[in-house]
Amino acid sequence: MDVQFAPVLADASAFPQAIVKATPSLSFADLLRFSGVSTKDFIFTRNGRAALGIAAGKLQISGRTNVILLPAYHCPALIEPFLWQGYQVRFYPVKADLFIDELQFSALLTDDVTHCVVVRFFGFNQNADAAISLAAKAGKIVIEDSAHGLIDYIQRKDNASSQVAARICSINKIIPTLDGGLLQLKSKQAQQPADCSWIEELKAVAYLLKFPHLLRHLRKAKSYSLPAPATDDLNIRRFKYFDPADLTTSSFRLTRQILKSCNLENIRAKRQHNYRYLVQGLSSSSVGHCLYPHISDEAPYVLPFLLEDAAFFSQLRKQKIQVLRWEEVALSDCAISQSYRSRLIQLPCHHKLSPQQL
Repeated sequence: MDVQFAPVLADASAFPQAIVKATPSLSFADLLRFSGVSTKDFIFTRNGRAALGIAAGKLQISGRTNVILLPAYHCPALIEPFLWQGYQVRFYPVKADLFIDELQFSALLTDDVTHCVVVRFFGFNQNADAAISLAAKAGKIVIEDSAHGLIDYIQRKDNASSQVAARICSINKIIPTLDGGLLQLKSKQAQQPADCSWIEELKAVAYLLKFPHLLRHLRKAKSYSLPAPATDDLNIRRFKYFDPADLTTSSFRLTRQILKSCNLENIRAKRQHNYRYLVQGLSSSSVGHCLYPHISDEAPYVLPFLLEDAAFFSQLRKQKIQVLRWEEVALSDCAISQSYRSRLIQLPCHHKLSPQQL
């Protein structure tokens, strides 16, 4: 099917600079500790969408039309890598709690469908495992998107479902890095993408550590990028989030070092504490409700909060809180997705939030 994305609803430039940020910032302490996080068997990519793009290329079935089922609620960055690789895209609906209706889902796993992506939204599992099992039993190639669940993604590495052909994750959604994605392929072989130039690496260091003079100097330096896959300029320009050039380079070396230095269990505990604190504080709110008021052992990416009226989004942004939402979902028959593009917001709960910010 032809994919049409809904337009942006709000311009970020119309709001004041956020004080409470959606993602954590880097401190020198993040570079000094060493916890020994194992990243063996992972492919480091520029970002999560590049991991999807590489997986999409590796898992294509030669000689037939590749048709992929994707959740109707999404960021366009989930869809664009498959369009780039020439897949035909179809959507399956989600329920109000972002769980999958298993009967509807099974009915959409028709003979012509070759692939399926199952997403663990916001670091929560929903009924992803059941959907993976249904898709695998129907003979589909399954890709697991855990872009929001870095900690569980890493810790499940050796116990990942054998029914999943590829698992992807984002790094910079959880820890303070500029970039970073992870890819784990079950049976297909893929080389680590090449490192970026040292000039680009130093730019990243300067930006993260807020060295403005160094950054201005480096911007004047000539740097070299590896070529993108052969394509026409028009095809590249039609993607807003996915950049084919990202397929050719790995994450920054600094990103890998920060990840290897993380205390993942400490980050999990702090995120859980912040999430529960916000849930309690918002329990009597008249403007909406928490989509998941109870968490168990998850390490949440954000707190998903459903507004009664979409107009409250602007009021929150004016309070200098970096509230996110997926406004540009593809047009589909899923009424939940079309409603949630304006009403389901993502409140920060990351581990670097101060008590005052909370």
